[in-house]
Amino acid sequence: MSQQTLGTATLDPEERQRVAIDISGWGQPFRFVQLRNLCFWVYVVLTGIGVVHIWSYFRSDVVFYAEPFAVAAVLCLLSGAAWAGWFHHIDRWERQPGGLIAAALVWGAIPATFAFALPVNSAMLGIYPKLFGQDWAANWAAGLTAPFTEELAKLCGLILLMGLAPRLIRTANDGLIIGAFLGLGFAVFEDFLYAANGTMTSLSANPDSAAVTISITRIATSAVSHPLFSALVCSGAIYILGTAAQPRRVLRGILFVLAGMFLHFTWDDATGLGGGNGLGVVAVMAGSVILALVILSIAFRLAAPREHQFVRDLLAPEVAAGTVTDEEIEAMVDRKARKTWLRAAPGHRERRARKHLRHALFDLVHAIAQPDDKHAEELEHARGEVSRLRIQARS
Repeated sequence: MSQQTLGTATLDPEERQRVAIDISGWGQPFRFVQLRNLCFWVYVVLTGIGVVHIWSYFRSDVVFYAEPFAVAAVLCLLSGAAWAGWFHHIDRWERQPGGLIAAALVWGAIPATFAFALPVNSAMLGIYPKLFGQDWAANWAAGLTAPFTEELAKLCGLILLMGLAPRLIRTANDGLIIGAFLGLGFAVFEDFLYAANGTMTSLSANPDSAAVTISITRIATSAVSHPLFSALVCSGAIYILGTAAQPRRVLRGILFVLAGMFLHFTWDDATGLGGGNGLGVVAVMAGSVILALVILSIAFRLAAPREHQFVRDLLAPEVAAGTVTDEEIEAMVDRKARKTWLRAAPGHRERRARKHLRHALFDLVHAIAQPDDKHAEELEHARGEVSRLRIQARS
């Protein structure tokens, strides 16, 4: 089958749908334990190494700081859960299975952090002061280390997960979502690590208060950094590699990978870029966040046409049967068409019903893509919801 699925207009509706399901991988289950898959064993071994490093790192202090460690862990996990909920919300085209999301979070939290980044970062940060002096290292060492070691560590997770779920991670949009979860796992554990280290070195008489203060400070800054950086890097990697569903765009992919690493550099070396001035540092960090969000929006916009075409192809038989209209499909995938469609509603009640109808249409797409053993019942329910909400939207 060709890498292109956009050229399916000449096929009949049923064939368009079949090709879209086959190439997109929508609705495919995820199975983590794959004893004959080398990627599974590499993942397990490196996770085990990370766990051993975690135990070696904390075992001598956990007895003395158990309570502040627990406080920091709870705060970081709650923040991570909130961000995970948001990432799941924006994963509207193909809802990645929970097992795959969990595998991405675990990789970012344990192997990427403790089996890769922490040992290599510690070695590099010990070399820079000897070569260039303490002042230079304080301003520039982090930004010339972490963007490479940490982003490559998270990228290794994407490659292994592609080996474990080759039909689920196929488009640039998949790279954005899985990359965000890899980065989130990394950010949550790094936040906890900073809070734990800060608590152990703090002279505060109240270690619980120190743990809370450091955790909140880290949470306020890191959640918009690591997930965003690795989303760009992983999306770029999908473009570079190419898949059955994503034509190769090497230059675009390289630019996104470099953008993620550059933004990571500006974030970690904000002190050096800001000249050591407090306002300068804040300005650099604010500018980095704004630039990052602009690039991320471009990445989602460039990735969207593949997902839009899958929606059109999956719903082609429903259009032919009169269950769904072309106007409704365009309202699902195109922002301008959606605004026009909503404004055309007779009143507020009908406008609200159209918003619910759009969500029901997404549920219908996901029901269509389900395996055969789940297909019939969910599909019948989804069609019924579409019909019910359409009546409300037109009344």
